[in-house]
Amino acid sequence: MTLMNILAYITIGLVIGWLSRIITKDRGVTMFPSLAFGVLGAVAGTAIVHILGLAGAAFYAVVGAVGMLFTVNVFRQDDPIFSETEAL
Repeated sequence: MTLMNILAYITIGLVIGWLSRIITKDRGVTMFPSLAFGVLGAVAGTAIVHILGLAGAAFYAVVGAVGMLFTVNVFRQDDPIFSETEAL
């Protein structure tokens, strides 16, 4: 894995983190954690793929970033995404 590959996966994570913040607006985590978790997920997904010797690391970088951000946004303590907004 070259430095350009690592920078590409970090860029993928940043873009996914930014898109996550745009989509979730006030319901998701703020911008900086979205970017950080996007990069962390992309690098983790890519590392797992390289360890297992699979192809398509960029695809798994996207999957890792989306998975990480989805998990963080769903299981937040202060205002989870899938909570009911109206009282029954």
